[in-house]
Amino acid sequence: MRVALLLRGVNVGGVTVRSADLRALLAEAGLGDVATVLASGNAVVTATDASAAAQAAEAALEARYGRRIRVLGIAIDALAAIVADYPHAEDDEHTPYVVFELERGLAAELAELEPGDGETIATGDAVVHWSNPKGTTLTSPFAKALERTAKDRVTTRNLRTLRKVLAAS
Repeated sequence: MRVALLLRGVNVGGVTVRSADLRALLAEAGLGDVATVLASGNAVVTATDASAAAQAAEAALEARYGRRIRVLGIAIDALAAIVADYPHAEDDEHTPYVVFELERGLAAELAELEPGDGETIATGDAVVHWSNPKGTTLTSPFAKALERTAKDRVTTRNLRTLRKVLAAS
């Protein structure tokens, strides 16, 4: 099956993981048909199990970079459903995000956080769909609360990036 691997915290002030290096690393870890998407820690691989693929990627990344880099593995069909279920309107004034939990049950906890003016949040299966006014991704009330309560326990992707991941599958 095709599996999306979403790396947390790379190429955004943390560890730099170049696409070519990530492709080689994942192939060496036994994952097949590796394709990377953008330079933001996204890959699509062939594997028998999404969780096992994520664990293999995490182990290979830690061996290479000397620190834990969390990886979410999600079947492409499940990712496609999450993208299709995005409930907020998409317009030029807002940025559409999906916040993926890396620990079970966290999405429900995040749904209790207060969105700010112009922000909307809605929970899905192990995700929070988030829309915020452009330019407030790091400064909005929800973003600040997310940073305080779940910093290393989630990985967030722009909906447009997720569509590119799906196109690469």
